[in-house]
Amino acid sequence: MDFLTLDWKGVMLALVFGVIFIVLGLMLGYFFLGLMIAFLVLSAIVTYMGWNYKKKRNLGQSSRGFKNVLANGLPPIIMVVIFYLFMISNNSTYALLAAIGFMASVAAITSDKFSSEIGILDGQPTMLLGFRKVKKGTSGAITWLGLVAGLIGSFIIAALVLVVRAPLGTFAGIYGFTIAKAILVIGMAGFIGCLVDSIFGYYEEKGIGNKYTSNFICGIAGALVAILIFMII
Repeated sequence: MDFLTLDWKGVMLALVFGVIFIVLGLMLGYFFLGLMIAFLVLSAIVTYMGWNYKKKRNLGQSSRGFKNVLANGLPPIIMVVIFYLFMISNNSTYALLAAIGFMASVAAITSDKFSSEIGILDGQPTMLLGFRKVKKGTSGAITWLGLVAGLIGSFIIAALVLVVRAPLGTFAGIYGFTIAKAILVIGMAGFIGCLVDSIFGYYEEKGIGNKYTSNFICGIAGALVAILIFMII
């Protein structure tokens, strides 16, 4: 097995991203890095779930590289840069929103990974747009098992917010911030990001975009939805 399913180029880029998370994440830097490591570990686990079944049907992807890391890592990178800029400007309000966006982007790509890798073990999938039956492995297709798995994956990442209750306590009172609210919003937004990925997967099948653009949009969608919901409720 490759290191957490990444080839050497993917590992190198992941290390660069890791340094950025630590440096720009300031007091949350190691937590941000930990979330990405959690994503990698969880991705490896679900990738190898039912591996023999996937391999026999040519549905498995054991190693992922530079483009995969870039597509999944850019949304969190964007959020951590925004977080850093607002923190050094002493703007705690927008820094908090960027932190929520970061966590939701990771929840979204984790949700997507759970949904695709576990959902493929279910019965015949259905396209999210159009609701027509398609073969396994078709971009944009969903199954009930995949949806449940995606929801679980998103809330696993959201629940890790509990690890940094103390440093996040500095944001108390901003938009009614509480740890419970953060977990709920991040978990919901991450799952919505996964659904957005399926929508864009539908267009992949029509030759518009590819899995990398869909993964990037998934992470960005999760972040933006979380920020919007967090500001509203």
